[in-house]
Amino acid sequence: MNILITGDISSLALPIAKEFAKERNKIVLAGENTESFIVGTKNIVVHPINPAKRLFKDAMTAYKFDVVIFIATREEQIKENGEFDSGTQLDALRNVLELGKTGKARRFFYISSTEVYGDMNDALESVNPIPVTINGHTLLTGEGFCNYYRDEFGLNVNIIRIPFAYGIGENSGFLYRLVQESKKQETVVIPGSHDRSWGFLHVADLADFLKIAIAEEYSATISAINLSSGDPVTGTELAGLLGKYFHNVTYDFDDGLKLFTRSASTSIAKDKFGWLAQYDIRVDLDAYQDSIEAVAGQKHSRFQLFAKGLSGFSGLLRWIELLLGAVLTQFLTQLTGTLIQYKYVDFRLLFVVVMGSIYGIQFGLWASLLVTISLFYTWYQLGIEWSLIFYNVGNWFPIALYFATGIIVGFNRDRNESLIENKDKQIKLIYDKYEFLYQVFTEISKLKDEFRDQVIGFRDSFGKIFTITQELDSLQENAVYFRALTILENLMSNESIAIYSIGRDQAYARLESNSTLLRDKLKKSLQLSDYPEVLKCIEQGNIFQNSALLPDYPAYVAPVISNSYPFNVPVAIIVIWTVKFEQYSTYYQNLFKVISGLIQASIVRAARFTDANHENTYLPATRVLTKESFSEVVKIRTEMKKNKQMDFQLIKLVTPLMDVRKLDMKVNEGIRAVDVVGVGPNNDYYILLSQADITAANEVISRLKNLGLIGSIVDGV
Repeated sequence: MNILITGDISSLALPIAKEFAKERNKIVLAGENTESFIVGTKNIVVHPINPAKRLFKDAMTAYKFDVVIFIATREEQIKENGEFDSGTQLDALRNVLELGKTGKARRFFYISSTEVYGDMNDALESVNPIPVTINGHTLLTGEGFCNYYRDEFGLNVNIIRIPFAYGIGENSGFLYRLVQESKKQETVVIPGSHDRSWGFLHVADLADFLKIAIAEEYSATISAINLSSGDPVTGTELAGLLGKYFHNVTYDFDDGLKLFTRSASTSIAKDKFGWLAQYDIRVDLDAYQDSIEAVAGQKHSRFQLFAKGLSGFSGLLRWIELLLGAVLTQFLTQLTGTLIQYKYVDFRLLFVVVMGSIYGIQFGLWASLLVTISLFYTWYQLGIEWSLIFYNVGNWFPIALYFATGIIVGFNRDRNESLIENKDKQIKLIYDKYEFLYQVFTEISKLKDEFRDQVIGFRDSFGKIFTITQELDSLQENAVYFRALTILENLMSNESIAIYSIGRDQAYARLESNSTLLRDKLKKSLQLSDYPEVLKCIEQGNIFQNSALLPDYPAYVAPVISNSYPFNVPVAIIVIWTVKFEQYSTYYQNLFKVISGLIQASIVRAARFTDANHENTYLPATRVLTKESFSEVVKIRTEMKKNKQMDFQLIKLVTPLMDVRKLDMKVNEGIRAVDVVGVGPNNDYYILLSQADITAANEVISRLKNLGLIGSIVDGV
């Protein structure tokens, strides 16, 4: 199973995940503050993502979770952290519920707390809780969210209320803090009175219940389930248990520090699920205390220990360095005899520092050059001999200082600017990579869903074959065309399909039926010589795929071949005019080939039956359909026209009494091979013009008139 554990995963999530990982489930831990998680197994994946963020649902959708476990923030965690945001927790729960709904998770568990019962006398599952704390109200609101998604969307939610938790791997609970305080302090204060009852639940017992609940059928009548250990523990008993291990610690009680998490009745867990707690704090505290003992670290030198100790006082060290630097400056000033006078302020040096620190090394050097010129000008005004200036090495020290200061300050400024620019580039690069990876993730998620649908479709292929053969179980050729088009549209996920019949000369393909979206967009017939690549595949009996993207060519063409005498003669073609990009695939081509093969057999069989049953279908020695046959053809064509899959016009002939054979000969001179002539209910003769509009029908009427036949367009027989 794929199992998601999210919410506040700082405490219970990792030990629960390790319990499920023992049964080779794949577990995903999603939440903040996961840096300290030591997983130790490849079955557990950690995602440091806040479930309240918008990206969470997109990131987790790809997994298709069977079970989702949301762990709410409990009272014992708030007391340690001192921070709690109820809005963020409810936003996270809403996101996870939406994920469970859209992902069709089989089970959803909401780990709440018995804190919701507040000061109530009885903590029973049958009563409506009345919380008295902000977190208690938040937990109860979360339970309301879960009940809403269960009632409105059918999400299989179980609400589980637990007391204080403890066990190996649990590191933020009430008992864990008491043990840690007992190691460090001589006096430990237990909140509440000495006779207050405390409930504790081992994380292994919680995991066992989740395993049992997943295996059991969900009961919609169960709104909430309490879990707790056997007998509750009073404050006095708890202090006595801890005192066995911490002999020098005094335990006091404070009624003002009240916690509302308590033990509760576990009747539903026992009666409905057959669950019993296997751990008791009275017996297991020894093992629990040993599991959280501090692991002895490697020995360090005194200097390393001293440096490690100082690293924790970085803020104080700055002030110490500042004071020591001031003392050193005063010492050097007195040592050199320099007095604090206004004339000793070097404005030239200040100018170089300012320009170099603001504009970089280039302007630092220019500023150094300018102040050097200023210095020479000052010496000139003082009337100092040039020979003394140049040959006295001491006069060059200020100039060297100016240039050194400009270079150093400017270099530091340029380096910092370069670092900032590089960081900006790296941030932009990371952002571009993130955007690209997000697009890749979206595409992969989409492809994964498509592959999943293909796998499901493959598993259901026998049912699809049965559906095709059942729907095509008709011996009327026109009915086969109509039903075949519907099957193709459904199974090929495409609405740009057309079926053409091919005449004996194999020069033209005449449109028999087409998808609704292609209405009035296709020619009534195709000249096959205009499509040489398609014609080549038809002659070879192969599927044509327009992988070369030839202009004006359809995407796919499948020939319908007659395997009876005359052998290997194409009688029709199935054309998919346009497809999506992802439908240019081997899977799609093979699917088209299989479905076309099934349709091929039905069309050929219907045609053979029509030929074999010629005497019952046509009037003797003619191509004029009998009343029953013509009525069936009109009925099918009318249904196809209603569904916008084809068009036809009906012409009623007004003729003098003449021999039907002579009538058949005259009519065939004015109509096409795909048009149908038949006898109506009142023994009148009708012509059904396939894929024809009013204009084409009027042209046929004109041709018939030249042949001595009078006809008119009618709506029906």
